[in-house]
Amino acid sequence: MTEPVLRFDASLGQRTRSGDWPELAIGTYTVIRDKLNAEDWAAAADLIGVTIEEAAELREIFEAWPAEILGWLAAQGAAPDVIAAERDRVAGLLRAQHGRGYDLPAEWDRYVALTEAAVAACRARDAVAARARADAAREAWRQVHDYCVDEIYALLDAVVRLRGEDALPGVWDHLMRDWYDDHAARLDVRRQPWTESARQLMTAIVQGFHGHLSGTDREGGMTFVEEDDRYGFRFDPCGSGGRMIRDDTTGGKPRPAEPFSLAVTTRPHDWSFGRAGVQAYCVHCCLLNMVMPIDRLGYPTRVIDPPTWPEARTGAPCTWWVYKDPALVPDEVYERVGRRRPPAPPGENPS
Repeated sequence: MTEPVLRFDASLGQRTRSGDWPELAIGTYTVIRDKLNAEDWAAAADLIGVTIEEAAELREIFEAWPAEILGWLAAQGAAPDVIAAERDRVAGLLRAQHGRGYDLPAEWDRYVALTEAAVAACRARDAVAARARADAAREAWRQVHDYCVDEIYALLDAVVRLRGEDALPGVWDHLMRDWYDDHAARLDVRRQPWTESARQLMTAIVQGFHGHLSGTDREGGMTFVEEDDRYGFRFDPCGSGGRMIRDDTTGGKPRPAEPFSLAVTTRPHDWSFGRAGVQAYCVHCCLLNMVMPIDRLGYPTRVIDPPTWPEARTGAPCTWWVYKDPALVPDEVYERVGRRRPPAPPGENPS
C-alpha cells in the first residue's frame, strides 16, 4: 500500500508532508511536478492543497506585523507625522520595486483560487492544466510574499532610522512575545523529551521554508545534512531574509544596497549572532532560536549560521542546526550571543 503523502502534525495543528528528512527538504512544488509527471493524481492533488497550509502562518504575520511595527514606534514616542513620513517612504520604495502595491487579503484569495483550480485539474487528470495552474499559484504567492517581506524589512529600517539599531531587539520582542511563550513552554526538556522537540523543530523548519519558497528556483527546496551531533537544513537562499540580500534573487537589487539602503547591523551584537552585517529582518531568527531559549531554558533550540552583508550579495547559504541533544551544543554557540553555558542545564524529566 502506498504511503500517504500527507499526515496531520498535532504540534503544528495542520497537515504536513510525509517522508524522511531528505525527502522533506525537497521543495513541495518540485514534488508536485514529479507526481504530475508520474500521473499520481491523488498525491499531486494533496500536495497542491497543502501548499496553502505551508503558507498560512506567513500570511497571518505578514498581515499583522506592519501595523504592529508602526504601533511600536508610536509607543516609543515617535510623532504621528514622522511615522506617516516613514510609512510613505516605505510605500514609495515598494512601488518602485514591485510596480504596484499589494492588497494581501485580495492577493491571498487569488492565490487560493489558483491553487484550488490546480487541485481540480488533478481530479480531472489534466496534467497540463494542473501544472500551469500550480505554477501560476506559486507565482501569485511569490509576488505577494516578496512584497510583504520587503515591506517588513523596510519598516524595520524605519525603526533603525528613528531609534537606532539597538532598538531592533525591542521591536522584535514585541512582535514575537506570544511565540516566545509558546516556544519556551513547549520545548522545555523537563516537559517533553528532546527527541520529540527536535522532531517538532525540524518539521516547522521544512514547513515554514517551503512556505517561504526557498531556493533560487523559488520552489521551497533546501539541503538536509546530518552530522554526528546534529541535523542541519541549508537554504541557498531562504526565501525571506536571505533572498533580500542577494543579487540573483532580487534582479541585482539587494535591499541593503541602493536605492533601498535598508539596515544591516553595523557592529556585532548578542542579538545578531555576534556579527556585523546581519540584516534587520534576520535578527528575529537569532532572538527566537538562540537568545530567548538560552535565557529561558538554558540551551538554544536551533543554532543558525546566517549569511552577512555584503559577502552574501554574490551567494551565501544560511544553515539551521538542531542538535541531537542540547548538551552537545558547543560553548562557542553560547558565547556568540553573549551567554555562557549554565553550570547544570536542566535534564529531561524521567517520568
